[in-house]
Amino acid sequence: MRNSIPLSALSEFTNEVKALPEEGVVQYGVELNWESGTRSRAKALPMAVGPHVVSRDFEWTIDEPRQLMGSNHAPNPQEYLLSGLGACILVGFTVGASIMEIQLESLKVTVQGELNLAGFLGVDSCASVGFKRINYQIDVSGTGTDEQFELLRKQAVAHSPNAMSMMNGVEVCGELTVHKH
Repeated sequence: MRNSIPLSALSEFTNEVKALPEEGVVQYGVELNWESGTRSRAKALPMAVGPHVVSRDFEWTIDEPRQLMGSNHAPNPQEYLLSGLGACILVGFTVGASIMEIQLESLKVTVQGELNLAGFLGVDSCASVGFKRINYQIDVSGTGTDEQFELLRKQAVAHSPNAMSMMNGVEVCGELTVHKH
């Protein structure tokens, strides 16, 4: 055990995925229900890790600040997006450090991005709707060298499903069901 990562379990799982690649296929899902205004309630759906179904009994609120027509009761969608990216990088960094036998003393990931709401509002056809750039900063202390920490930074991003989804782009598909009352 290093940095609260059970290394023997990680090694065992890695070997399982090598032997049976389908063990490493993970399916995620969330369901969002509108509450009022810009506020919604999200719920994690059961997750599949290979053939195993994992119950995920988590709910959270999403809202916008008052300046963006919300009631400021919770983080907004962009803050959740940025936190998901940062957390994914943090997990990769922590696991990588543990594998490299580096004991972490502290680790902080800060993620920031800027949007131009003129694109969202449709008032400027040249304005981007999404983030043009996202910046992250990793602050770390521990038993590793500067070179080891830089290698961990690179690996944490390169092995982050969230970072790679954002950097490489991902197809977003949807459909609509209308319920008549």
